[in-house]
Amino acid sequence: MVKIEYLCDHPDYIDKSAYWLYNEFLKNIMSDLTYDNFRAFFKKCGKEELPIRLAAVLNGECVGTVSIVDNDLSIRNYTPWLGGLYVDVSYRNNGIGQELINNVKIIVKKMGYNEVYLVTTDAGQYYRKLGWQIVEKCEDEHGQMVEVFKYTLTYS
Repeated sequence: MVKIEYLCDHPDYIDKSAYWLYNEFLKNIMSDLTYDNFRAFFKKCGKEELPIRLAAVLNGECVGTVSIVDNDLSIRNYTPWLGGLYVDVSYRNNGIGQELINNVKIIVKKMGYNEVYLVTTDAGQYYRKLGWQIVEKCEDEHGQMVEVFKYTLTYS
């Protein structure tokens, strides 16, 4: 069974998680950003203040990650954002991504936010299926067409 834990409690997972995100989301659109610079930025995280980073841990191995950040689209002022959702290819389609997302919602709600945002270039259908609502389509700071989604948190 997968456990979702704070990445700051597992510094040995930081390099792997940073590598995934750099290669999946950044390397091809931010040519001036090196992996080492991204890793140095990525390892700054905690539990009480943003950025908060989570790790999906299965049998002692990190198999996925997600972050909660102040802003993941500099041309917009929404906050907070779910960013950098990644599940290792070998472990996809097992509900791990959804478990990471659910934990983000729990943390954001405990922090007192009413909603959480995300931006995607190609996973809009996935998020729609999970109940996220499209806010807008726009061009990001790198010239890519993106969709911005929000999830409204309910309080009982």
